[in-house]
Parts: sequence; structure tokens; C-alpha cells
Amino acid sequence: MGAKDFISLDDSLWPLLVARFVGLPTLQDQEEYFAQFLVHLRREEKCVLILDTRQVRMMTGEHRQKLVEFAREHHALIRTQILGCAAVITSPVMQLAASLVLHFSPPPMPYFITRSLPEAAKWAAKCLDGAGQPHAAERIRHHYAPSMERHVG
Repeated sequence: MGAKDFISLDDSLWPLLVARFVGLPTLQDQEEYFAQFLVHLRREEKCVLILDTRQVRMMTGEHRQKLVEFAREHHALIRTQILGCAAVITSPVMQLAASLVLHFSPPPMPYFITRSLPEAAKWAAKCLDGAGQPHAAERIRHHYAPSMERHVG
């Protein structure tokens, strides 16, 4: 199994990039994901990121440490290319892990944490509106409209 079996990057609604995590990737899978993520960042086109962790198991301390190291090493690129990041986290344990990562490596961009993919998509669309990309924002709203309507309230 490769990283794509555990971590996938969907850029079909670019400039929205959705990273989906499933299960518990190996450290090698995580490194492959970092390499794929860098390809998108080096496109030199600003984007909004959604991290979908609804199907991930708890990250190990080593996974969190590698994530912090990656964020520090590529801080400038992340800061210039990512307009905002919405994380979908449903597990209380993953919420705790995320707060630890955010404490040790605060993101260089606005971020939003939610338990709902539709809420993350709404937030991402607002980021793109704010960045002067209303057409991209509208494509996201249109794509996620059915789930946004079910999530009202």
C-alpha cells in the first residue's frame, strides 16, 4: 500500500485542495504525502486547504513531530501559497492532537477547525471570496451544496 491508500490529495476544485486521511499511515506514507503536497504548493498558485481527518486513527508522536518539522521547514512556502486551512476533526483524541500541533507550530495562515465537511467547505469558499476569487468560491459552494443544505442548523 502506498500513501494514496491512506492519504489522498484532491485538486479537482482547484484552488481548493482537499487532503483526506484514512487509518494510520506509516511514516513513509506521510513522507510521500509531504512530497505530493509540496508539488501543489510549488505551483505558485494560491489555494485553500481542507484537511479531512474523519477517517484517520490517532497519529503517533512521531507522526506529529514529522508534521511540525515539515511545517517549520516549509513555513515560508506555506505562508505564501495557502490562503487558509480548514480541518475537519471529529475525534476528541485527534482534536487534542491537533491542538498540540497548533501549539508547537502555529500555522502561518488563517485556520478553522470543525467537525463538518460542509462547514469546512463554506469556510474555504469565504477565504476564496476574500482573496478575490469569487468564481472558485462559487464552484465550491455548488459542489458541496447538497451536503451544506443537509447540514443547516
